[in-house]
Amino acid sequence: MAAPLFPDPLQLWREAVNRLEADANALGTDSLKSPELLRSLQRANATGASMQQAYAKMAEAYLQRANLPSRKQVAELAQALERIEQKLDRLLPPDPTVPRPARTRRPSAAASAAAPAEPVAAAPTEVKPEPAPARPSRARAASAKAKGDTRKAGRK
Repeated sequence: MAAPLFPDPLQLWREAVNRLEADANALGTDSLKSPELLRSLQRANATGASMQQAYAKMAEAYLQRANLPSRKQVAELAQALERIEQKLDRLLPPDPTVPRPARTRRPSAAASAAAPAEPVAAAPTEVKPEPAPARPSRARAASAKAKGDTRKAGRK
């Protein structure tokens, strides 16, 4: 097979990256074996974590003094607002631009075709309330009282 006239630039790049990775792995493996380096890395990690905690406390104290909400409070507020919006969406009427089915007494053809035929129940008979017992009128009661009738005015 004949050698290409120009070398492949991507092949050169891959070889360089592979060589760099191999050298970095060898250096890291050899240096992580020393306990001094491990202790210094552990101290640096602990220092970084304590600095992050101190910064968070200072930022929260500053925001509190300035009467501004923290990031956590803003996130909680956003979640509460989202819950309120969802509840409102359930309460509000649907969008008026969306067509609604016609309001008729008969079901639509699609609904009646999909629903199985059910026997129609007989309409309940109308129950009429019983009339209230008749009460004597005030005039009759007054005239009975004037006559000295001891019986109740409503009785005959």
